[in-house]
Amino acid sequence: MRRPPPRRGTARTFETQTAASAIGRALQHHGLADEIRGQRVLTEWTDLVGPKVAARTRPEGISDRVLWVEVATSAWLHELNMLKAQLLSGLIQRLGEPRLLDDVRFKLAGRSRREQTSVPSARRLDPPPLPTPMPATGARREQIVHEAAAVEDEELRELIARVRITNDR
Repeated sequence: MRRPPPRRGTARTFETQTAASAIGRALQHHGLADEIRGQRVLTEWTDLVGPKVAARTRPEGISDRVLWVEVATSAWLHELNMLKAQLLSGLIQRLGEPRLLDDVRFKLAGRSRREQTSVPSARRLDPPPLPTPMPATGARREQIVHEAAAVEDEELRELIARVRITNDR
């Protein structure tokens, strides 16, 4: 079947665009562009902040234009708070426009943040999972069992040994 010719004044014209441009427009149209850019912070953390800082920190996620970063020690927490403006400026520059972040907040690893409850779980950017520790085997396992034997309470002794063996600590 032949298509009838377009009526005068209704002809469509299409402009050629790159795949990157088309994908960018589609992500923007569906409201996912900032979420994808936020994931970049999590996946490219070492490249964004450098290996020295990345070795002692872990980006937790972005909520309400605030990047939350877990820090290994209180000394590093203090150091990074002093370098906060410089770090934020570098992140904003590397991530480009439109601006994704307004602030960076640091917390000691293992501590919870109050603002987390106000973030809808579907929009929060989760950090990549931490690697599973290898359980102790052989001589290391025997050493842990021997050290735990000093605990008098049998239930506590078994719990300590099991946790240490599982996490090889």
